[in-house]
Amino acid sequence: MATLAALKTRIILDTNRDDMGAGGELEQALTDAIADAIELHADTLFWFNRASATAATAAGTATVALPAGLRIALSVTYLGAPLLKVPLAAIEAAADAAAPAAGPPARWAEESGAIRLDPVPDAAYALGVHGIAELGVPALANAWTEEGVRLILAEAKKILFRGPLRDTEGLALAADEAREALARLRRETARRAAAPLAAGLPGAAGFDIRMG
Repeated sequence: MATLAALKTRIILDTNRDDMGAGGELEQALTDAIADAIELHADTLFWFNRASATAATAAGTATVALPAGLRIALSVTYLGAPLLKVPLAAIEAAADAAAPAAGPPARWAEESGAIRLDPVPDAAYALGVHGIAELGVPALANAWTEEGVRLILAEAKKILFRGPLRDTEGLALAADEAREALARLRRETARRAAAPLAAGLPGAAGFDIRMG
């Protein structure tokens, strides 16, 4: 099962509901359930949604936007060395206490989806950003319909059984499937994690996000 269409077909077969097919009364419910299932786990790090990218600072600007294709930054590096991640409040407190220092960044925090740096960069610095890719719902296929398909299949069925289908027995079975699928993905992710995140993430050229 490697495409969105195949995933939808499998859900229709498993639920025995033809009204979720094209033109059916519950077609939109099926589409929404798959999107909600993906969003539910989009912030979870698996081996297939790791990503690395680069970002450049600007002199006098304390924040850097996340590189395109990244959903969450988990670590930031400069010259190959990791910057210290701290709570945003710690950087704000330091800035409020005195005139902000300027120089190469040493600490970072997440701020509304962007990267807040301390000290404030005094020049253009190239940063490495490592974290979770923004895969989203594919038009045709992506890692969610391939490596993560069993998890999305089970979670989508849970949403449907709990919602429009109102099937408590089906919900219980789908919940078991989802737990098993998530456990398998976590085991595989742990098996593939040979080093800490900053050192172990693949380079941008070695990772195919397959946005679909």
